[in-house]
Amino acid sequence: MTLKIAFLGLGIMGAGMVRRLIGAGFEVSVYNRNPERAAAFADQARVAASPREAAEGADVIIAMLTDDAASRGVWLGADGAIAGMAADMVCIEASTLSPDWIAEWAQAVAVAGGVPLDAPVTGSKVAAEAGELVFIIGGDAEGIARATPALKAMSKDIVHLGPSGSGTKFKLINNFVGGVQIAALAEGLAMIEQSGLAFEKSVETLISGAPGSPMVKMITARVLAGDYRPNFQVSLQAKDMAYAVTEAEKLGVDLRTVKAAIATFDAAVADGYGTEDIAAVIKSVRARSQ
Repeated sequence: MTLKIAFLGLGIMGAGMVRRLIGAGFEVSVYNRNPERAAAFADQARVAASPREAAEGADVIIAMLTDDAASRGVWLGADGAIAGMAADMVCIEASTLSPDWIAEWAQAVAVAGGVPLDAPVTGSKVAAEAGELVFIIGGDAEGIARATPALKAMSKDIVHLGPSGSGTKFKLINNFVGGVQIAALAEGLAMIEQSGLAFEKSVETLISGAPGSPMVKMITARVLAGDYRPNFQVSLQAKDMAYAVTEAEKLGVDLRTVKAAIATFDAAVADGYGTEDIAAVIKSVRARSQ
């Protein structure tokens, strides 16, 4: 039997994920707070007027949203997805959220008789469109098994890290490590420019050496191409790192480098680059260095 999927959130990531599900033959209902984005799928999916309507009749609910507030808004309340779900339905929160909210969300799903899986992803817009995301999951193994056909349509790997909340906590670590690299890279590129060094030769040498992680190489390529179309927005990277700092403080870990990186990303948002790709941090650092 083909799974019926309710998908909540059709932004940069969600739209690509839904296309993968539709292409794999799943029956999909969609909901988006901005109805224009949902209307674009009207000839391929059932467009719902509310999260509750999207969830009704589905086997699996998947959400891909910007932050805690957006997630809370689609799951809870009289028109929320939980109100429309059937008993024992698998509920997947694929957004990058705070562990505190995920704990509250998982309890609300469980109380309503559902199976909560926090399953944030690694990979951005291109990976979502190509079905090459990696799902990092916390929750029940049996629930993961039931959702696996849908997850496979959107991903190249599914990693079960442990109980509920595990996926969310790992994703914040993953994102803050990447964010620190981007902030350092932006400062490095600005210093190369201000030093009068041969820019392209210096950059090539930098990324071919020890600092040249996949993240650094990817962001450098976008900077060199002048391509700041959003794959992952500056403002969302800042949000993820802020969630990480809050969680780390509870664990007695002082994320000093992350706090410095957040300041760099917050400055980029203040400079008007919040909706651009994370590579746009270099534009802010460059402007502030002159």
